[in-house]
Amino acid sequence: MSELNILEYSSDISSAEAPPPLPVGEYPATIESVEAKTSATTGNDYLSVSFRIASDDFPADFDGSMYDNGLMLAYNRLVIDDNPRARYAMRKFCEAIGAKTGKQIDPNSFIGLNAKVKITHQSYEGEQRAQIAGLAAA
Repeated sequence: MSELNILEYSSDISSAEAPPPLPVGEYPATIESVEAKTSATTGNDYLSVSFRIASDDFPADFDGSMYDNGLMLAYNRLVIDDNPRARYAMRKFCEAIGAKTGKQIDPNSFIGLNAKVKITHQSYEGEQRAQIAGLAAA
């Protein structure tokens, strides 16, 4: 285990507030990373795909000043199992991001591809947070 250093922030965190959630809607987004993970609750292996929505694509009336580098959201709905449901979900995902389909899929090739993400809100620990509810071709 690596040693942790003292963390220093630009301001006192005792007055830190949650940033406002990105409004519900559809936004263009780019895949920045893909990671294989295992669900702690189901034990299923899945892909965690990180999408970034650029701050330039925020609505004009949204104060996105707390999101200097845009908003990064994880899409964790791609079970990587070889069964009919998982294969169909992977096909639909690949179609939405413009990735090649076939018997072999290289998740690394997803990085840099684009999709339109449908944002909804979900309550988490008493706060509204943006989440990806669906994908469509960009």
